[in-house]
Amino acid sequence: MARVLVIGGGIAGLWTAVKATDAGHTVELVTKAELAEGNTRYAQGGIAAALFPDDSAQRHFADTMEAGAGLADPAAVHVLCTEGPARVRDLIRFGVEFDRDESGLSRGLEAAHSRARVMHAGGDATGSAIESALVATVRRRAVRIDEGTMLVDLVVERGRVTGAKLLEASGTIVESRADVVVLATGGSGCLYRHTTNPVVATGDGVAAAWRAGALVADLEFTQFHPTALAAPGTPLISEAVRGEGAVVRDRD
Repeated sequence: MARVLVIGGGIAGLWTAVKATDAGHTVELVTKAELAEGNTRYAQGGIAAALFPDDSAQRHFADTMEAGAGLADPAAVHVLCTEGPARVRDLIRFGVEFDRDESGLSRGLEAAHSRARVMHAGGDATGSAIESALVATVRRRAVRIDEGTMLVDLVVERGRVTGAKLLEASGTIVESRADVVVLATGGSGCLYRHTTNPVVATGDGVAAAWRAGALVADLEFTQFHPTALAAPGTPLISEAVRGEGAVVRDRD
């Protein structure tokens, strides 16, 4: 049994905490905001997986590689497309209520997909539904949850990460030791003046990993959501809008 320190409370961190406890490990999960805060809850467009009879993981793989213009990592895309259906079934088991119609799971067609394979929950509230279900699952497990706790730096000894320095809400810096440290800290959209990311997306994990000596790659590939509303608080316009045929126009 290992002691696992998970840093981040979005879908990646929550999923890791669930799977680590399933494997019998002791888990501490830290997040700098409330557990449910982060990019995951704001995701609107849905989740794609080849779950339907007219589709296949191979077709999903081909669509993804074509959309990536040859820049995507084939090994990573293969994992995404082949393991995606099982992970969606896991989410359903954890309580995510995807939208349904008379044929079963409802699915939409979005940009670059050759088949309708995008599932939503609550219309455009997919991320929120996934986050809520995983938060509830984690809270039912024997996971130590530290909210309002910020990553300061990773602890490195003899070339190996052995823990992290954390800033608690009280202003105290503490050191948490672990056999395994998982960085699930999300993106860095808030480094830019304009972003659809929430205020917690400040790139802490990538920066800490770099300072610790990790190799970082593809930092130029920051995703800027292509449709947004120039209004404070709710800037994101789901790509599902364009998938259904909407056209972006200027004032003319």
